[in-house]
Amino acid sequence: MHNRFQTLLDSLFRWTEQNKLLTAVRDGMVLAIPVIMTGSFSLLLKSIPIPGYQEWLAGLLGGAFLDLLTLICNATLNLISLVFLLTVSYSYGRVMDVHHKEILPIVSLCSYCAFVMSAKEGLQISQFQSNWLFDALFVSLLSSVLFVQLSALVTRKTASYGDGADTLFNQTLGHIFPGMIVIVLFALLNVVTTRCFGQQNFQLFFSSGVETLFSNLGRGLGSGLLFIFSLHLMWFFGIHGANVLDGVANNVFDAGVEINSAMLQTGQAPTEIVSKSFFDTFVLFGGCGSLLCLVAAILLCERRSNVRDLSKMAAAPVLFNINELLVYGLPIAFNPAYFLPFLCTPLLLTLTSYAATAFGLVPVVSHSVEWTTPILLSGYAATGSIAGTLLQLFNFILGTLLYIPFVKYAQKRHRKTIRHNVEALTQKMIEAERTGKKPELLSRKDHLAPIAKVMANDLRRAVKAGTLTLFYQPQVRYDGRILGGEALLRWSYEGELVYPPLAIALAEEAGFADELGLGVLRQACGDLDRLNAQFGQTLLLSVNVTSNQLEAPGFTGQVWQEVGRHSFAPSQLCLELTEQTALSCAQELVDQLFSLREEGMRIVMDDFGVGHSSLMYLQNNQFDTVKLDGSLVTGLVANSRSREIISTIMTLSNSLHFDVLAEFVETPEQRETLHQLGCCYYQGYLYSPALSFDGFVAYICSNQIELSARYMVEADAGKSVTEKP
Repeated sequence: MHNRFQTLLDSLFRWTEQNKLLTAVRDGMVLAIPVIMTGSFSLLLKSIPIPGYQEWLAGLLGGAFLDLLTLICNATLNLISLVFLLTVSYSYGRVMDVHHKEILPIVSLCSYCAFVMSAKEGLQISQFQSNWLFDALFVSLLSSVLFVQLSALVTRKTASYGDGADTLFNQTLGHIFPGMIVIVLFALLNVVTTRCFGQQNFQLFFSSGVETLFSNLGRGLGSGLLFIFSLHLMWFFGIHGANVLDGVANNVFDAGVEINSAMLQTGQAPTEIVSKSFFDTFVLFGGCGSLLCLVAAILLCERRSNVRDLSKMAAAPVLFNINELLVYGLPIAFNPAYFLPFLCTPLLLTLTSYAATAFGLVPVVSHSVEWTTPILLSGYAATGSIAGTLLQLFNFILGTLLYIPFVKYAQKRHRKTIRHNVEALTQKMIEAERTGKKPELLSRKDHLAPIAKVMANDLRRAVKAGTLTLFYQPQVRYDGRILGGEALLRWSYEGELVYPPLAIALAEEAGFADELGLGVLRQACGDLDRLNAQFGQTLLLSVNVTSNQLEAPGFTGQVWQEVGRHSFAPSQLCLELTEQTALSCAQELVDQLFSLREEGMRIVMDDFGVGHSSLMYLQNNQFDTVKLDGSLVTGLVANSRSREIISTIMTLSNSLHFDVLAEFVETPEQRETLHQLGCCYYQGYLYSPALSFDGFVAYICSNQIELSARYMVEADAGKSVTEKP
């Protein structure tokens, strides 16, 4: 049963992630976070329910500060429908990767005005408030979809006009008729709905019908549960449920407190358990969804720093029952991970609170309490008893326990999504390497773009903090002695190792590849000092140099500055550049690199081939070592052409005085064939994969012990040990 539920939830999660309309809504809500946060904190400062504070606020600067807070609230939360109208339509353009996404908010705004304004009274500022939010989302999505589809049809017919193939004028021509058609359609819809229903606000039309329903149902437990369920179902789908059901809360349920208060004054026991203050006090602490419980669950169990940070910022507003920041910022709206607890936690707390009151454990709520009154205080104020506070505390603990499994599930699902998206980016990178094209990562327009940007930012932070991880793959002589190792970047994101070329490509596209390379060099230099302290100056370390580093101003000076900070000999540091890097950079930049060779450092060409440009480059520049292209080594045993090519390179090495090292050596047959051709230095899985620094040190120690034992056996046998060429 649990596995079926998990599978169903995973399927729902995947569907919502892949649904472009829902993605546009979620992204639009994220874009609105700065506005929502500004409005939430302004509302918080304005609404703290302490009489002394309210008097002080009203008199501060002659009331000017209160006016300032009111203006900020009116310009943010009271225009939330306008904000979402613009952000959702723009996000839809981004999701659909349209070239004219900038005009979508304009078309949506005009369509919305055409849909909601009165022909006689015109447009009212109140039509951008939260009670029009459903209409705003409806118009934003529908107008965007229609405009994009119509533009795709019209653009082909107008593409031949104008002088350029992609000019602003041509694009504008393609937008005229789609924009006109969409706006006219919504104006027509306005006329039809007004004539048929007397108004065009679906939300208000629904509210009036619901109020009639609850008036007939009364204020029992059943109607209370239905009210809570309806309220949260609307909130989950982005509709401001409190505003939609405000008439029900005030005209139906608020009367219960008035009846109880009147009965107390006449000496009778209050009987109306379910009331608006009952919900506000025992169910809706933290706002809708009992979100104070979710904040506590996140702070207890959540490991994602961005979610924790947002929850910490939302904690103060949520404490005063202001929930917009979490609903639209986390978000909870349209988030299947929180669908069940968001709906079920308030329902369960309604049942526990009703039962506690019905059994006489807690007095009936008989006093109206301001909706912004914090938990614990409101429990005492509403009931006049400490039992009300204790019930709130019980409900808070119960609600937190209910949210915790779903917080953990959200993390698990997030990791699974991250892993899937990173794998997809890796495949894109491998495909780009195979075709020789530069990969598009940060500039992508699909669902992989956000994860690429987050990964790039995370990598940038790791570079600045100096927390990069380097592994070292041993380089070994034919006789078994270790020559040194190659420093290889190993960076993990969300606990998973990232394909190194992908990390480098992200840094290049984000513009900090030179900083990344310098960070790798800095750490490798430090590790080389540590190796010398244990083994003496006997080992070489190779560090890769990218084209971005070569093109960075003052690169050679930075290298010398790093080398000067350490005690190893310059000849122990090998700077590797690939053949592609060498050929793509200006010769004067490469000359700067070779100036380091004159000061004792070693220069290595990686992935060397046998093209005409490669041979000419080798003729004009002096390398200390050339590393064979991996494709030559992997096909060595079965391919005579590969052997002939390597033999030619070995002949060149003798005449031009450079060493040759073979990478991707995985079998003894490859090593022996290479040795027969004259290559005596190897790197590959035959010896070892890339190792952590501690693993590399352990490998060297093990190698030394093995060689010492071998030499002792040979000495005992009376054999002379000579170094092979």
